[in-house]
Amino acid sequence: MKVNRFRRLILFCTLYLAFFSAKASNHSTKLQVIITIQDFNQHYFSQFFNGFSNDGFKKLCQGKYYPDVEFNYLTTDYTTDIATLMTGTNPCFHGVTGKYVFSSTDYKYINILTDKTTKGLNDDYQLSGKNIHSTTIADRLYEDTYGMAKIVSVAADPSIAMTMCGHSGMPVYMNNLTGEWSTSSYYTAAMPEWLSEYNATKPIEQYLDRNWENMYPTAFYVSSGNKTVLGFNYGIREVCNGLKMYDNFTTTPYCNDYICDLALTALTKEKMGEDLTTDLLMVNFSLSKFYMLSGSSVSIETEDAYFRLDQTIKRLIENVISKVGKENVTIALIGARTGGKENTRPMNPRVSCESFNIGKYSALLNSYLMAFFGQKKWVLSCGYGNIYLNHDEITKAGLNLYDVQKKAKEFFYLIPGVQNLCTAEDMESAFFSTGTLRYAYYRGLSGDLMYSLMPRWYEVDLKDNPTGYFSSYTTAIPVYIYGGSLTQETKPAIKATDISGILY
Repeated sequence: MKVNRFRRLILFCTLYLAFFSAKASNHSTKLQVIITIQDFNQHYFSQFFNGFSNDGFKKLCQGKYYPDVEFNYLTTDYTTDIATLMTGTNPCFHGVTGKYVFSSTDYKYINILTDKTTKGLNDDYQLSGKNIHSTTIADRLYEDTYGMAKIVSVAADPSIAMTMCGHSGMPVYMNNLTGEWSTSSYYTAAMPEWLSEYNATKPIEQYLDRNWENMYPTAFYVSSGNKTVLGFNYGIREVCNGLKMYDNFTTTPYCNDYICDLALTALTKEKMGEDLTTDLLMVNFSLSKFYMLSGSSVSIETEDAYFRLDQTIKRLIENVISKVGKENVTIALIGARTGGKENTRPMNPRVSCESFNIGKYSALLNSYLMAFFGQKKWVLSCGYGNIYLNHDEITKAGLNLYDVQKKAKEFFYLIPGVQNLCTAEDMESAFFSTGTLRYAYYRGLSGDLMYSLMPRWYEVDLKDNPTGYFSSYTTAIPVYIYGGSLTQETKPAIKATDISGILY
């Protein structure tokens, strides 16, 4: 009798929590899927649209369409934008000012998610969501469902996977040394058994052994310009081989298939969408240029990558709907801002697109400050929109920090490509003034000066390699939401900080 009463008590508690977690989530859907696409180009998307299948991108266009989801800051970093979309706040609040931040302790740039109290469970990364200072969609879902929601994010880049999750759920990302999947001890004490078993099958090998060739005759491609052009055929293992094999692999369409495979495996193994509690699956695909074509304008390879991603998204949609039903799922597709990094060589030579050599300008700035304050290393580092001064030397010399900041500003404003420039002192004293830089400033992480670049300028290092920091010529991205009872509708412009409230 006691055993039966105990079982009834357990059953009652389980049903009670399930009911109230479903009620608290305020959602009728069993599963939410959020798809983000790095280096998504809305112009290319429109150009290639007729070549898509009816069940991939085009299906997602049958729901709500937000053509103008606008950011409050111009210069972009993809990790920062993901944090803004997921938290519903700007960098001045969530603290993710860029993928990399200068460490005054280590005197070098480190990943902004660096957390030395954690460890990668199948890699050497020490990263977590600890440094994201606002709650994400995943965090709020976790709280509202009393921790019962199953939350998974999948991305090749650990920074993106963790930024999508925030502090909750399980981000899964690719180890760029082995090609296997991993996660962080911040989120779980041990690798899930199903993930270890999946890695043991070496699933990436099937993609490395493939050839990437054009899906259709070359005349089908808009980028061929109705000219007779040759197709392409790359042996993936052969062209990606080397010390950066898996990094190179992430620039091929097959990496998106690899990500989709893992996302669908998680969907099954975690039993997502199978109970009353809303679950959340987040997937990050990429349309970055194939590394062998870096710097080129639009190509057949680029167009083919869009067509292949369309097929990948079709497979994801079909499997999700087959598992939980269209009425029980909401699928959101979130684009990305387009900027100078992607289009380093415009097709039209009359359209300017300039590089900003931050290594060279950092040395020139230090020389300029030497002329006023003496032969010292006054500039610790420049890059990613920030200039970091040497506070120790400034203090030893008995100088006023703001005076040095103003001198640095005086010189840096003269450099071609700099559009906006502001000192940290000015930022803090005029926080509530107008301007886009204020939204990107976070005290303790941002530099002594912050700068933004003119449209179509992109930052490079001393070797002319793009750093990933650029000025977007648009501040808006598209968002598509499909599923449930949603009907086709075009919505008015909104802020990027509003999207998280719409998705959850």
